Amino acid sequence: MMDNLRAASNHVVLKIILGLIILSFVLTGVGNYLIGGNNDYAAKVNGQEISRAQLEQAFNSERSRQQQMLGDQFSQLASNDGYMQQMRQQALSQLIDRALLDSYIKDLHLSISDDQVKQAIFNQQAFQTNGKFDNAKYLNLIGSMGFSADQYAEALRKQLSNQQLINAVANTDFTLKGEASRLVDLVSQQRDIRQATLDVNALAAKQTVTDDEISQYYQQHKSSFMAPEQFRVSYILMDAASMQQDASEADIQAWYDQHKADYTQPQRTRYSVIQTKTEADANAVLAQLKAGASFADVAKAKSIDPISARKGGDMGWLEPSTTPDELKNAGLTEKGQMSGVIKSSVGFLVVRLDDIQAEQVKPLADVHSAIAAKVKQEKGVDAFYKLQQKVSEAASNDNESLAGAEQASGLKAQETGWFSQDSLPDALNFDPVKQAIFNGGLAGQNGAPGNNSDIISVDGDRAFVLRISDHKPEAVKPLD
Repeated sequence: MMDNLRAASNHVVLKIILGLIILSFVLTGVGNYLIGGNNDYAAKVNGQEISRAQLEQAFNSERSRQQQMLGDQFSQLASNDGYMQQMRQQALSQLIDRALLDSYIKDLHLSISDDQVKQAIFNQQAFQTNGKFDNAKYLNLIGSMGFSADQYAEALRKQLSNQQLINAVANTDFTLKGEASRLVDLVSQQRDIRQATLDVNALAAKQTVTDDEISQYYQQHKSSFMAPEQFRVSYILMDAASMQQDASEADIQAWYDQHKADYTQPQRTRYSVIQTKTEADANAVLAQLKAGASFADVAKAKSIDPISARKGGDMGWLEPSTTPDELKNAGLTEKGQMSGVIKSSVGFLVVRLDDIQAEQVKPLADVHSAIAAKVKQEKGVDAFYKLQQKVSEAASNDNESLAGAEQASGLKAQETGWFSQDSLPDALNFDPVKQAIFNGGLAGQNGAPGNNSDIISVDGDRAFVLRISDHKPEAVKPLD
C-alpha cells in the first residue's frame, strides 16, 4: 500500500491537486497563520501605518462626541450594529484623509516655523487674561487636555500646516483649456442685427380722449392717485461738537493725574529658563551652569520646551500680568541672578533673571495735546447733557410751542416744508427722528398741531426736540 502511495505522489495530477489545496489555505488566512503573519494596523497609506490603537481612539472620540450631542437618543443608535460599524468606518476614513493630507503637505515641503507656532499660541484668546498672554493659564489649559507643551506645539504646527494647504487650494483659480477656447470664440464673434423702433409717444400723441373716459378711468383707479400723508415739522438741534470749551492747564493736569495709569508702562522683567522632566535632570543642569557652562548653550541642548530652547531659554519681556507664578516666586532681584531647581506644573525649572525695566510713565508734556483735546470733548459733552436737561424741562412745561425750548437753549427753531415718508429732509433723516414723526403719536387731531417730543438722541453727540406743526392725512387727489 505504501508503495502505491509513493507512486501516486509522484503523479503530476496529484501534485496539482495538492498545490490547489495549499493555495486555498493561503487565500483563506490559514497560510497567513502558518507563515506567522499578523499585521497590527488598521490601514496603510503611502507606507504610513494607521494602528488599530489610533482607530480605536478616533472611534471612541467620535462615539463620545455623538453621545454628548444626541443624549438619550444615542443609546438607541448604539444598539444598531450597522450604525456602529458605519461610525467606525467613518473614523477610519477620517484617519486616512488626515494621513493623505500629511503626506501631501510633506511632498509640497510646506512648513510652519517656531515663531509662527509661538505667535499662534500667544494670539489664542483662551490663553489670554485681559487681552494679554497668560503663561500659567496656557499651561493649565493644555495640561487639562492631556498635552505637554511639546505635544501641543506639535499638534498646533500640524493644524497650521493643514490650514496653509487649504488656503493655498481655496484661494487658487484656474481656467481649463476648453473654457479659454470658448471665451476666445465668444469675444471674436460677429453678429448682424436688424432694428425696428416704435415711438410710443408719437403714437399716443395721435390719440384722443374724452372727459367721460378720463372720469371713468379716475373712478376705477382712485388707489393710483393717493396723496401720501404729509407733515411740516419745527425742530431744535443740539450738537455736542459745537459746545466744546477751552481746557485750562489746571483741567489738563487734573485729568492727567486721574488717568496716569493709561500712560504708565509697568515694570517688565526678562527671564531665561531651562525646563526638564525630572528633578535629577534639573540638578544636573544647575551643576553645569555653576561650573561655568553657557546658559544659552545648555538651554538649547537640555531644555524640553522647544520654543524657548531654540532661543537659548530666552522668554522675552514679561509684565507682571503675564509672568508665571513660578518666576515671580523665584526670589530673583538682580540681573544675572540664577535660581535653584523650581518645581512647576510642567516639570522642573532653572531660571535666570536677565534684565529689569523699571516702570515708565510718559510725562505730561508728551501727551499734553491729546489730553487737552479729551478735556475739551468731555467738557463739551457735559455741557451738551446739561443743555438737554434744560431744554427737556422747557419743552414739557410749554407743550404748545417750542418757544420755551428756544429760550432755554438759546437756539432758534427751524421749520421744514411739507414732506412725506419718502421725502424726509436730510437734516431729520435719522431712524429715531423718523420713528418719532411717523410712529410716535405727535400729530394732532384733524390737522391740528401736536405735542412737543421728548429729547431724541442721535449718534450720541446730537439731540433733537421737535413738534409737528402741520399734518395732512393720506387722501385721494382730486380729479383736477
